[in-house]
Formats: sequence, C-alpha cells, structure tokens
Amino acid sequence: MGEKMDRGTELLKGTLEGCQKMEIRHARRGWCQECCCCITKSDFKYYDTTNISEDDDENKKKPKVAVSKEEFNFFCRCCLGPCHSFDMTVKAPNVPQGQNPEIIELNRPCRLPMMGCKCCCYQEATVFSGDDDLGEIRESFWCCVPKFKVYDNDDETVYIVKPPTCCGGMCIDLCTEGPPCPHCCLMLPWRVYPADAESTNGDAPYVGKMLKIPKETFRDTFNETSYVEMQFPDEADTKKKGLLLGAYLLINSLYFEHSE
Repeated sequence: MGEKMDRGTELLKGTLEGCQKMEIRHARRGWCQECCCCITKSDFKYYDTTNISEDDDENKKKPKVAVSKEEFNFFCRCCLGPCHSFDMTVKAPNVPQGQNPEIIELNRPCRLPMMGCKCCCYQEATVFSGDDDLGEIRESFWCCVPKFKVYDNDDETVYIVKPPTCCGGMCIDLCTEGPPCPHCCLMLPWRVYPADAESTNGDAPYVGKMLKIPKETFRDTFNETSYVEMQFPDEADTKKKGLLLGAYLLINSLYFEHSE
C-alpha cells in the first residue's frame, strides 16, 4: 500500500511542481452520440503553458502533461445534469507499462444543484493522489455569487474560489478579464483567493484564476471542445495545485461544461 501512495505523490510532484500555468482542453461527448449509444467519453487534455508567452503561443508546442476521461451514461447527463456523481482519474501520458499513471483522482458524490441560500447538501468533491488524501472542495453558503472553499487533509481552509464581483459583491463581473466572448459563449471567470483574504469582492487581490479561453471563430462555437486557462498561485505546493486541479474539474462540471 505504501508503494502505491509514494508512486502517486511522486508523479503528482513531477507533473505539477514546476507548472504555474496550464491550458485544459475538454472534448465533450455530444448529445447525438449519447442518444445513439456511441461509446465516446468526455476527454480532457492538460498542457503546461508556463514557459509559453502570448507572442509564441501559436508557434511553440505545448507539452501535454496529463489526460483524463469522464464516464457517465445518457440518463445522468440529460436528467441529472451537473448533479450526478462521478469519479475521474487524471493520468500522466506515456507511463511505462506496469507503473501507476495516476496523478490525482477526484471523487464527486451526487448533491443538490447549485443555488443561493441553500442550507444543506452542498456540492463537494474529494481529491486523492494514490492513497494520499489531499483534501476537499466544498460549496459554501452564498446568496448571489457562488463560492467554494478548498480544504487540505486536516480540514483547514487553504483557498477560496469564486467569480469576481461588482455592485458591492452582489453581482458577477463578467467583463473583469476583458470584453465578453464575441461569439456569445458565457465566459464566467473564477478567481482563487487566499484563505485569510479580508475581502473577495471587486478588485480584491487574488492569487490564481480559472478562465475560459474564447473561441477564435463563430464556427468554433459549434464544436464540442472548450478551452480553459488555469493559473496556480505562486506559493502553491504540489498538493495545493492538485487540489485546485480538482476544484477546476468540479467547477467545470457545474459551470464551464454548460456555458456553450
């Protein structure tokens, strides 16, 4: 058992230790494929873009550092929507046969939909690396703007994740990262705040973010692939990065996946 745990955490460290910026591409399974019972899974690919600037983004190859697939049936996707439970394992590509390729595993139980002023059955997910419990992501009580807290394995809050706000924290500011998508896709940004942040409203300082990348052409809005840019906090260690990667997967299933 100990060998499995060490292998998982070592692979997590080797993958995320030097990664400060990541691009995640999500190729979703279309509704037509599901209705026809095609064996096609939602596919995620993770690229380390730490050393790639905007100037050479088109010409420099982005190293693929991880892959994952989400499996669920037609009933779960169409009837339970973002509430259904699922497990997802993020794996390193090209791992020699016989070695465990797992970087993190996300366990997400079925919970009530996201809604303001809810008092129970909050959305949550637990993140593992091998046998090592990294911590949890849980929805917090909110009225107007959704909010999550990221906890370590000692149940201590390490980050607060929520969209940027305006109007005194009463509304989500959809234009804080620039103009909205010209092709009418909902570009809902999420920011990562430190656990001891005095405020998370307006221009409050943040340490990381998750942001959808706009489609380049109107034609691209009809494909099933979405793109998300993720920036990790500078001071985050590999376990905290693993937790934030799990936070992205949970938020993606609730918001990003259904915004196009």
